[in-house]
Amino acid sequence: MVGEACSNVADSLISGLVSMGRIKEAEMIFYGFRDKTLSSNNLMIKGYTMSGQFKKSKKLFEKMSLKHLTSLNTMISVYSKNGELDEAVKLFDKTKGERNCVSWNSMMSGYINNGQHSEALKLYVTMRRYSVEYSRSTFSVLFHARAYLCSFPQGQLLHAHLAKTSYQENVYVGTALVDFYSKCGHLADAQRSFTSIFSPSVAAWTALINGYAYHGCGSEAISRFHSMLDQGVVPNAATFVAVLSACSHVGLVDESLEFFHSMQRNYRVTPTIEHYTCVVDLLGRSGRVKEAKEFIIQMPIKADGVIWGALLNASCFWNNVEVGERAAEKLFSLDPNSVPAFVILSNMYALRGRWGKKTKIRKRLQSLQLKKDQGFSWIELNNNVHIFSVEDKTRPYSDVIYITVEHITATINSIVPFNYIYSNNGD
Repeated sequence: MVGEACSNVADSLISGLVSMGRIKEAEMIFYGFRDKTLSSNNLMIKGYTMSGQFKKSKKLFEKMSLKHLTSLNTMISVYSKNGELDEAVKLFDKTKGERNCVSWNSMMSGYINNGQHSEALKLYVTMRRYSVEYSRSTFSVLFHARAYLCSFPQGQLLHAHLAKTSYQENVYVGTALVDFYSKCGHLADAQRSFTSIFSPSVAAWTALINGYAYHGCGSEAISRFHSMLDQGVVPNAATFVAVLSACSHVGLVDESLEFFHSMQRNYRVTPTIEHYTCVVDLLGRSGRVKEAKEFIIQMPIKADGVIWGALLNASCFWNNVEVGERAAEKLFSLDPNSVPAFVILSNMYALRGRWGKKTKIRKRLQSLQLKKDQGFSWIELNNNVHIFSVEDKTRPYSDVIYITVEHITATINSIVPFNYIYSNNGD
């Protein structure tokens, strides 16, 4: 009885320390007891995983003489987070016959964390076939997958499944649902889903604000931000990224700078590279290119390629060659083979009529034998996502598609003369 009581105390201590992120102290207590329980092993594996110590997690798991379903479920997550998806699948297969909802959710999360969103959805279909009971995590995981794929019809079907459960008002599920509808461009549905959440968290508010900002509805996004503050919800770093992005879409430069400076002053949120990028992008879009350059120079953290790229784009748009050359120089110092930097710089010289410099840049680009990344488009048809790139001839119906496009183009040109399209001023 005494030994059991000591084990329970140890488990409680380890659990508390792990939840606070104090892994070293949890480790000292764990190895201080000779008779380690299954629970303490699982807690320690979880602690190692939370702190990114995957090798220790795997080593401890291999030493365990008794491996309960909880241990297997935990290790599925460990392998997935470490990019060892094949090992996670092997463990998932071992749980066959005793799997619970956590097993399925862990494996689906593993697929999503490793970019295999379609596999996660296939697993969900299999889960449905076996009539496995849902949990809130099931819906959270799957809505994130649907949001990534922008699979609206299938997401609606999943929402119909959700409506038959008691999880619709859950803040975690509701946040994932808001994120899904936002990314699919259905902002009214996102707003309705947000309203259904019993007590929206900062993550839920941020998902809604980000949805409006992403689709260019900057004023609505800022309005939701003020509503959040009125509700007493404290914004976090992600919230400010969404708000600054919203300001960028509607050109609110002064308001953006006020939001930026209030982060640390009023909310103790230290600006990250994402926040600085938003401000540089906004200043650049607004034509305040030199101010954007000065802002970058005064940053307390080192600017990355994204920030210098934003400045280069703005310089090209506003035809400021001096700042553009400075931005391109910085980009080349980070990546000597930056194709976008070569292309934009070349275009800038062309706009100014500096054909000698343009030719020099183009020759340098050709000598490196670099190519610009190919663009692509996608369309969802019959619950399948089809991706198309320029001059794509690999698809079975590509010939039919190109013939159809040519026919439509020829028909339009026969109705509306080419010179009319480009000469008519709309009067």
